Amino acid sequence: PVLGKGVLVQTTLWGNLILGPTARDTHLPEVMSETNDDIMTYILSKCKALVPSRIIEPSATEPNVVHAAGIDSPGLAGSPAIALEVVSLLQKAGLQCSPDPNFNPNRAPIITPKDGWKGIKAGPVGKYTDPKENIVCKCEKVTEAEVVEALHRGLPIDSTQAIRKRTRAGMGHCQAASENYDCECRVTNIIARETGLPADVVGRRPWPATSTLPRRWVDDKIKIEIESLAQ
Repeated sequence: PVLGKGVLVQTTLWGNLILGPTARDTHLPEVMSETNDDIMTYILSKCKALVPSRIIEPSATEPNVVHAAGIDSPGLAGSPAIALEVVSLLQKAGLQCSPDPNFNPNRAPIITPKDGWKGIKAGPVGKYTDPKENIVCKCEKVTEAEVVEALHRGLPIDSTQAIRKRTRAGMGHCQAASENYDCECRVTNIIARETGLPADVVGRRPWPATSTLPRRWVDDKIKIEIESLAQ
């Protein structure tokens, strides 16, 4: 297909391979006229180019080097397994490794499951001062304590977008509408307070670092500009 992620080679839980997709863009007449042989030839040719899609092996010339290359986007999901393989290869090459006694492989959740509105309260800014009770996003029932917890995890956060991805604050039905509960401003002020950043430099929607669009809703003018760039 023209639209989508392209051709993939993926193992299943049962040990066999899935090649594809075989989906076709039905609005393209030249694609719909292809035969099954045409489709299979296309898919198999792409699969041959993909496999092996990554190189994880010791260097042929330097015994203390392990190559981890050609990984691309699957590396995000495969990184834990890749790391274990690299460590194993390094140990076979003679690297002495010892476990870190302080390492905790279990990451504690940020979000606390809610039971309706028991123990949490929504209201004007400043009305409720207990962070565990104070709701900063009414649609998703995200508390101030959860936002603060996300801010003090390992990765630094300086935008409301990053908080959205970790807590869902602002991802509810109103989409952080200012006329509803204005959780965008509430989260911004918490980020500023916890990080020491001025509120006006906290990344908000749309944020240039995460979006190249000048505004949240794309109008006809922006569509024309994007189409011209795609020529």
